[in-house]
Amino acid sequence: VSGVLNIAQLVAVLVCFVVIDKVGRRPLALYGAIGMAVPYVIMAVLVELFDKDWPAHVAAGWATTAMAFVYILVYGVSYSPLAWALPAEVFPSAARAKGVALSTATVWLSNFVVGVMVPPMIQNAGFGTYVFFAVFCVLAAVWAYFLVPETMGRTLEQMDEVFGDGAAEEEK
Repeated sequence: VSGVLNIAQLVAVLVCFVVIDKVGRRPLALYGAIGMAVPYVIMAVLVELFDKDWPAHVAAGWATTAMAFVYILVYGVSYSPLAWALPAEVFPSAARAKGVALSTATVWLSNFVVGVMVPPMIQNAGFGTYVFFAVFCVLAAVWAYFLVPETMGRTLEQMDEVFGDGAAEEEK
């Protein structure tokens, strides 16, 4: 299943290459977060209801697996590529290298923490693990709505204006 999930994510990321410059970064962040929360909520409900006896509830098991695929497809078309695209577009020239490096380190540290923490979370918290991640997806939607600017088609100077930084104007 892991390899198939990885292929699904690859396909979704390739789709993102086609849509990112048509849809924009901000909508991908906002609707991607909401789209990731939904399968987490469904998985939480299914795990809570059927975790004690999956063999007797085969359809629920397949539905849970399907929700993992839905999540990875939405993630692949939204937050997976946005984690790399947005930092390169929002940091001013003087801070871009360090900002992108810090963003990259944060992505990989987060991946490591999730990889280490999720197995014991599932074992100890069960459906609560999915609720936990659904809540973070909802918080990401709030973050995207209030704080993520649209960067599509904007120059670095225009991004300085978005953030109220006059550095680009001073360099002229």
